[in-house]
Amino acid sequence: MKTSSVPLFVPTRVAGAPDVAAPQWGRRPDGVRVGIAFSSAELLRAATGPRQEWVRLHESELRELLAAYGIGVIQLDPVLVGPEVAVRAPELVA
Repeated sequence: MKTSSVPLFVPTRVAGAPDVAAPQWGRRPDGVRVGIAFSSAELLRAATGPRQEWVRLHESELRELLAAYGIGVIQLDPVLVGPEVAVRAPELVA
């Protein structure tokens, strides 16, 4: 298997403490968990929004981190990543 020699843009999430980050992952429609990575900062911003934190990692480094969570698939350049859970949706008024 050929791995990328160019670092990827990997969205992160807070993991336990404010100064600890973990790679963000998601699920495909079939339920399989996948790591998320982008080939450019522009594609990351388009899919996740301007406030998303990220790091640059080589594919092999990302695979190693994801393996700790039992994830073996990387979704490259997804079009949409779910909304930020910290942002509260407006309440509907009846």
